[in-house]
Amino acid sequence: MSSLVERLRVRSENKPRYNIDDSDDDLFVPLATSKRKQEEKPPEKIVRDDAKEDACQLCGEKNDNLISCGTCTYVFHRKCLVPPLKITPDDKWSCPECVSPLTEVEKILDCEMRPVVKDGIDSSQPGSKQAYVKQYLVKWKGLSYLHCTWVTENEFLKASKAHPRLKTRLNNFHRQMDSMDKSDDDWVAIRPEWTTVDRIIASRKAGDEREYLVKWKELPYDECTWEVESDISAFQSQIERFNMIQSRRHKKPPIKSKNGNRDTLSYEQSPEFLSGGSLHPYQLEGLKFLRYSWLKDNRVILADEMGLGKTIQSIAFLASLFEENVTPHLVVAPLSTLRNWEREFATWAPQMNVVMYFGTAQAREAIRKYEFYFPKEKSHKFKKKKTVQGSSQKKQSRIKFDVLLTSYEMINMDSAVLKPIRWECLIVDEGHRLKNKDSKLFSQLRDYSTNHRVLLTGTPLQNNLDELFMLMHFLDDKSVIWSIEHLKQEFTDINQDNQIEKLHDMLMPHLLRRFKKDVIKDLPPKKELILRVELSSKQKEYYKAILTRNYQILARRGGAQISLINVVMELRKLCCHAYMLEGVEPVKEPANADEGLRQLLETSGKMHLLDKMMVKLKEQGHRVLIYSQFQHMLDLLEDYLSYKKWSYERIDGKIGGAERQIRIDRFNAKNSTRFCFLLSTRAGGLGINLATADTVIIYDSDWNPHADLQAMARAHRLGQTSKVMIYRLITRGTIEERMMQLTKKKMILEHLVVGRLKAQGVNQEELDDIIRYGSKELFADENDEAGKARQIHYDDAAIDRLLDRDQIDDEETLDDEEESDF
Repeated sequence: MSSLVERLRVRSENKPRYNIDDSDDDLFVPLATSKRKQEEKPPEKIVRDDAKEDACQLCGEKNDNLISCGTCTYVFHRKCLVPPLKITPDDKWSCPECVSPLTEVEKILDCEMRPVVKDGIDSSQPGSKQAYVKQYLVKWKGLSYLHCTWVTENEFLKASKAHPRLKTRLNNFHRQMDSMDKSDDDWVAIRPEWTTVDRIIASRKAGDEREYLVKWKELPYDECTWEVESDISAFQSQIERFNMIQSRRHKKPPIKSKNGNRDTLSYEQSPEFLSGGSLHPYQLEGLKFLRYSWLKDNRVILADEMGLGKTIQSIAFLASLFEENVTPHLVVAPLSTLRNWEREFATWAPQMNVVMYFGTAQAREAIRKYEFYFPKEKSHKFKKKKTVQGSSQKKQSRIKFDVLLTSYEMINMDSAVLKPIRWECLIVDEGHRLKNKDSKLFSQLRDYSTNHRVLLTGTPLQNNLDELFMLMHFLDDKSVIWSIEHLKQEFTDINQDNQIEKLHDMLMPHLLRRFKKDVIKDLPPKKELILRVELSSKQKEYYKAILTRNYQILARRGGAQISLINVVMELRKLCCHAYMLEGVEPVKEPANADEGLRQLLETSGKMHLLDKMMVKLKEQGHRVLIYSQFQHMLDLLEDYLSYKKWSYERIDGKIGGAERQIRIDRFNAKNSTRFCFLLSTRAGGLGINLATADTVIIYDSDWNPHADLQAMARAHRLGQTSKVMIYRLITRGTIEERMMQLTKKKMILEHLVVGRLKAQGVNQEELDDIIRYGSKELFADENDEAGKARQIHYDDAAIDRLLDRDQIDDEETLDDEEESDF
């Protein structure tokens, strides 16, 4: 009997060899060769002495559902194999003993000592001998996390003799695990969401069973897998939803035209087609405004203050159109908010088929293949010659989704795919992103075919009136009235009362803006306090050094602006913490946590005050959001929380959409142990709800005050049940204090047009002024009595007064602009 190795070699030698340039004709085998091969006897199977007669080699049970190895005499049940086989293989299939299945390992997830079968007895059974061996939890290529299995280390080592890379993979896995903290309460090898069906996107017949193509929760579309119905029987509701969507293949025409019945406007109470709860009265007004605008072909901006539920009002509007069979719609939003949009749609309008379009090229290809269009119907009739227009109309009629959610980036990348679709309604969240007519996003979206457009923004004007004109121009670029040139000529001097009144009259039909203080009477109050902090001695030392080093630039008064900006950035970082400067943080690790904490606190005035506040906030049971502009500062705050052994979450620009939502949910969960949430102002200030926190600390302020207002609105919004305290930390006598003063001056004209300001960017002269601010006092004699008198110290009594929430009363509940010291 020849050996297995020899037989495998013979088999490989008999395989035809193909060149790259071979044509299909080369695959035809000459007749004589064909006859000779037919006369050859099939190779004999390797006889295994331990083969169980007509029984599964693994479980020992006999029945008719056994499959045979094509190379040896072993037989198996499909379910007993690792990994289990979904379908019955052909006669050439080789068992794990002949060809190692471990070459099909996609990733190793975990490792632990586990009981194994010993002497034919399951060691997990009572009374059996406990035999524990090291085993690895393996995910297999092409299979979902449902089918992960444990594989012993011996099996890996055995297979690695023929496949050395397996041993390398084991070593890499151990290095990775050594760097991870498995003691974390939230660490799991397989998250429950990865085995939870999110959507079913296709089906097919497989033998006696039906298979479904499953998209799993929190996993992208390129990780979809085919599953037999019996494996996902617990998710019957998703199967029914898939079948329901399939039944909508033949869309009904709209049941009323735009000029039809106006009864749809009379929403005196929350409509029945919304299942997430009842709309607030002001939200019903918002729905009526959006409906009326749609009927009148009037494109609009919904500009409610942040935290009033613009997302829910928009979903209610689209759901009302869905009731009239008016689809499809396109919603464009920041990537960080897409999952929140998806969740709100599932809560308020689950009857709509909402698809999120983003991800890798492979993921987007899967979405286009399975989620965009129903398959073409096979027709046996005589085929007429198609026209381009007819083909486009037929494709439009096969659109499968009701709403497509996508990000700004996808608009720029995949407009070739999205632009040909005729959209009923386009909604752009954070619509102020369209303020620049030269941006790629503006030029791409402007050319989309849309019957209606809505912009959502809590800040319709951030810098100047031209931005508002640009938004109106985007909404209706064909109208002469809203052309940029016409608007600039019409409103040459906006400071005149008659021009303001005229602009208000023009905007009124196109813009709806409400404030929390006006529409939510039961929202708990909030109060912002600006806390001035002294520089630490080390910070003062480096602040002087930066000013001295850049004396030549500063002395010129009008040196290159880029040089001034660099100096400003260095000083801003230093005001946060001395370790923010390169080379200041000690290279040597601290001896212990206490030493590390001491070093962190003594080198930053802000961190020292923050520590005093956080200890008391923790004792009083409050939950805190801390915002910073800088990722490095968030790293230092993370070190601080780790030294204190306080549980926390973090979101910055590097955290992906799915992981962001996981962290937000963990923080907002009932009985959550998370005390603090670290956020970068830009990444954590858009469209997320963190109303379970009642304290916001702005560690360092943004150049644009509206970014900070966005951040505050994460806590002070619908759903908040506690008074909210907002603390803004400003380093006294430094660049930060001067920045605050300038911003305050620029916000004097608030409420001029729609509740925001008319201002310009920071110019070179102001940069020079900002840098010089406070330098005279800084270089003065530190023993000067006047200087000492100006210094600020926070004792325990002062901290208690700062944290006293009884100081807030209803009279102090002002809107963001009025309340802020800005």
